[in-house]
Amino acid sequence: MIDGSGPAFFGECEEDSWFPGYKYGLKLHPTDRSWFRPGHMVIFFLSKNIRLSGVTLANTPAWTAHFRCCDGLDIRNVTIDADRTIANSDGFSIDCTRNVTVEGCTIKTGDDGFAIRASCKQPGHAEQHPCENIRISNCDVWSCCYGVRFGIGTGTVRDVAVENCRFHETAHGIGFTPAWIPGKKGVYIEDVRVSRCAFLECARPVTSNARSDDWRIRDILFEDCQFESLQPIAFHSPASRHPENVTFRNCTRKHLERVRVRNRRGWGGKRSKKFIEGGPVTNLRIENCQPPEEEKKTGLLVLSFDDRNFGDWVKALPVFEKYGAHATFFVCGPIDGEAVRAMKRLSEAGHSVGLHGLRHANADEAIAKKGADRYYKEEIEPQREACRVAYIPIKSFAYPNCRRSDEADELFRKKGFAHVRGGHKDVAPFDPKGEKQEGLKPIHTVDRAFIPAEKAKGQFRLDTVIAGEAYHTDIEDILKCIRRAAERKVAFVLTSHGISPGAKGISMKTEWLERILSTAKECGVRAVGFDEL
Repeated sequence: MIDGSGPAFFGECEEDSWFPGYKYGLKLHPTDRSWFRPGHMVIFFLSKNIRLSGVTLANTPAWTAHFRCCDGLDIRNVTIDADRTIANSDGFSIDCTRNVTVEGCTIKTGDDGFAIRASCKQPGHAEQHPCENIRISNCDVWSCCYGVRFGIGTGTVRDVAVENCRFHETAHGIGFTPAWIPGKKGVYIEDVRVSRCAFLECARPVTSNARSDDWRIRDILFEDCQFESLQPIAFHSPASRHPENVTFRNCTRKHLERVRVRNRRGWGGKRSKKFIEGGPVTNLRIENCQPPEEEKKTGLLVLSFDDRNFGDWVKALPVFEKYGAHATFFVCGPIDGEAVRAMKRLSEAGHSVGLHGLRHANADEAIAKKGADRYYKEEIEPQREACRVAYIPIKSFAYPNCRRSDEADELFRKKGFAHVRGGHKDVAPFDPKGEKQEGLKPIHTVDRAFIPAEKAKGQFRLDTVIAGEAYHTDIEDILKCIRRAAERKVAFVLTSHGISPGAKGISMKTEWLERILSTAKECGVRAVGFDEL
């Protein structure tokens, strides 16, 4: 074992790092001393016939093992065990080096697992030492950045095979960064083959990014690969140049709504179910791959719950998990310690949280009386600021009592909210006895209670139906609404407050929730919260 004592050179870990890529937090440069950390822990330069076998490289303070301008490198059964909160703790950096075999290694690092580079800075070295003939197989990689990064420098990377490897919790499984510095010559990357690899719990499995015009990515093949990620494969490049000859063959992608990481604040960015997105690729081929899930149109049940029923909501989490369903929980009142703990607990379970106003004030009346700016400053800003400080992302707002106006909608749109929730006028759960809701139709027969599922995803204001005994809910009518959502591929928005077995008034019985989610799953209707739209 070589132990670099990496953590000794850093301060304490900032658990909710401002940089969401470091999902386990980020150790920062201590301020109580002028010195920082040493450089690379193991380095070979201009060397030949190197063998690294059966050793453990632990706690590196910077890059773990760097091989530059070498010829003949054999790495087998090596373990890299870095502190995953240390930035720049790359695993194997293979730079302008040729004839490389890496097999059977386990890599846990806070930065790139493998960095395949062409960045020799000695005059002429990058041209004289192409990074080529590299074989990586049967490795397990945990990385807070790229599992394998191709790029950085001004030389050539070519003839690389990655086979039978597993990439866990990486921000990007395979990444191409051929032009790192704007305006400078970049790397020519060609003939890369990735086969029989699994990308598990990644933010994005494959990506590219280039910042200048002199670079190349071409002849790239992904074959028999399994992708599990929050976001699709994506290629990004300037308009003047694109990757060329990229093929995906016999690959699948499973969309993940969340991953189990310590720092969940914004990790991975916006979710999407597509197989691939981003800029153009010249001669892109997708052969016998799983089709994008978004092409499989399904109905939507958009669920939300209001006020401060934290105990009920947390107790109901196993019911949501049982059916793979999510909801948005709109919180009124101060965002104090109790609220923060509950909101984070709900977020960790894959749900979203939103705001419902500090004093539960009717937006239309408050804005008419005080004006939009004062209403927002007094009613919304204290909640939103408290959530920002607590690293709780807020994207949606629910109008108390569904009271809104066009001015209120415009206010929240300008303030950067993705969705607001209003209510349907004269659409209430039908009372089969006709005692208090006489003249109303069953909801499943009211066309305006539904919108096309695809339209719901981009609609700013979504109006809801409210469930609870006080609203004379007919649960059979609600179940018919879900079946209509499935048959017609439409979205149905449903709201309640608390959730408990003996719920009365404006809350939902646990039995109702179970029947609603069971019916949705049976019909193929996705039960989602507002943020998932």
